[in-house]
Formats: sequence, C-alpha cells, structure tokens
Amino acid sequence: MVGAAVSNEGLAAWLRRFPLWRAGPRDAQPLVIGNRRIYVLPTRFGLFIGIALAVLNLGSLNYNNNAALLLGFLVISLCNNALIGGHLALLGLQLRSQTPQPVFAGQMLSLTVLVSQRAIQTRHYVISHGPCETGFMLGAEPLGATISIPTEKRGYLLIDRIRIATLHPLGLARAWCTLNLQEDVMVYPIPQGRDLNAYFATADMGSGRQSRQQTEQPHHLREYRSGDSRKQIAWKASARAGNLQVREYEHGNADELLLDWHRLGHLDYEARISQLCLWVLQAEQRQRRYALSIPGVRLASGSGAEHQHRCLEALALLPHV
Repeated sequence: MVGAAVSNEGLAAWLRRFPLWRAGPRDAQPLVIGNRRIYVLPTRFGLFIGIALAVLNLGSLNYNNNAALLLGFLVISLCNNALIGGHLALLGLQLRSQTPQPVFAGQMLSLTVLVSQRAIQTRHYVISHGPCETGFMLGAEPLGATISIPTEKRGYLLIDRIRIATLHPLGLARAWCTLNLQEDVMVYPIPQGRDLNAYFATADMGSGRQSRQQTEQPHHLREYRSGDSRKQIAWKASARAGNLQVREYEHGNADELLLDWHRLGHLDYEARISQLCLWVLQAEQRQRRYALSIPGVRLASGSGAEHQHRCLEALALLPHV
C-alpha cells in the first residue's frame, strides 16, 4: 500500500509538469456548480454491478429467459437513475473558500470551505486537496468543511485546487467537481534555538562610550547649563553663536533589540532563520520593540502583529539553499 501511494504521488507530480494537467485559472467565488463542472465515473462497486448485469443479460438471451431479462433491464434503469442522482447531488452547490491563516512549517494548515445547497435533503460529501480529505453531511443549512493540509517547508504553499465529491445515492458512481483556488498561503519558518533573554543579556548592552554610541543620537543644541558635561559642548557651534552650546541627546529605548543575521555566524543557514523566527515571536510576546536585519532586507524597529508578520514573512521568503 505504501509503495502504491508513493507511485501515485510520483505520477501526479509528473503529470503536473504538463500544462494540460494543471489547474485552470482562478475561479470567481462563490462558485455555483453548473452542469459543465460535474464529472461522473463508476466506482469499483459500480463496475462490479455492471459486469454482473452484462453476464445476467447475456445468459438470459442465451436461454431465452424473459423474467431474467426483465430483472436485468430493471436493475440497469435503477443504476442509470443513480448516475443522474449523483450529478444532481452536486448541481447547484455553492462553494466559497476562506483565506487560510499563516502557519509555521511542520504544522497543519486549516483550509475552510463554506458549502451550501438549495435542496433540503441531507447528503454525504467529501472535500479534498490531494491526499487530504474530510467528509461531512450537508443539509439545508450552510456548513463549513475544514481540510487539514500538512506543511513541510517555509515559503509560499500553493493550493491549486480542491475537489468536492459524493457517492450519493447508491455508491455506484462517484460524482465530483473541482474548485480552482490558485491561492498562495504563507508558511513561516520553524521557530527554534536559544532563548531571547539568554542571548541578549550580555550581547546588546555595553558600557561607557560604546553604549552611548549605540543608544544615544544627537538631537539638538541648547544653551549651557550648570552641571552639563564638557564633553557635550559643541565648540564650533558655540564659537559661531557667541555663547556655550551643548548637544542634547535623544536617549534610545533600552527595550529595543536588533535581530541581526550576521551575529549568528556560528549557525548554518536554516538554523539562523529558525533562531531569528523564535526571537521575533519571543520579542513580540514580551512586548519589546525590535528590528530585523537579514541579507537584502532591513526592517525598522517596531512591534505589533503587523510588524511581526512582516518579519516572519521576510524570513520565510529567504532563498532556499
């Protein structure tokens, strides 16, 4: 069974390389399933019933058994009605997908599809994306069906299309329709590594002149007041003004952090990404302002859900090596 599953996945991946087998353009939502979007094929059970009916009718003709012929044609008409019933079970269904929330690599991505119908009958449906599927009973009330999709690596995960199918009413045929989503969902990196406080306790804050250069920036000039340090006097500006002018400094926030890619040279490529991802989450959780510096991108200091998303997105979209 495992070998068959692997071979089927390999065949599907090979077929997706050809344009003929790729999903079409994105469908407008909500999608109301029409006649041209429904496909019906017999199941294994349906094929067995078809072969049995063929043998029954051939034997009845050979032995000129009218009762057996009547039974055979009666069952054939019932099977034909079952095919039509499967088609009608999907006709008129309305599908609307909800945008999935970003997840971290290794977690399950939840894709919810709202399904509604005009009929009042309760029927069983299966909605799937590749090998991931979920079954549900749909009645007169709309229902949200959720598919759990595994994620393996960071970056964008393409959800090309989903399929809704039914075996209604007798299980002789499978009727299905596909919804082309063509939606990219963000998958964040795996957060792991050292704790934020353990690393920045001694790495961020220096002392003396070095600390001052990192945490203070010249803001404006003011007149000298008793007690000001002579190091703050702007001698050139004082000479032009005719009185002593002192540099006023704007003190930086001690809670601000710089999450710097280049300070993690002891880690390999993916480990750096995972470590920075963990620090972004911890800094946000502890309500500290933080900036992110990675190759090709530098995000200014900030905080909040939007800033966290920008940082995690930048980490997730770093090239794979």
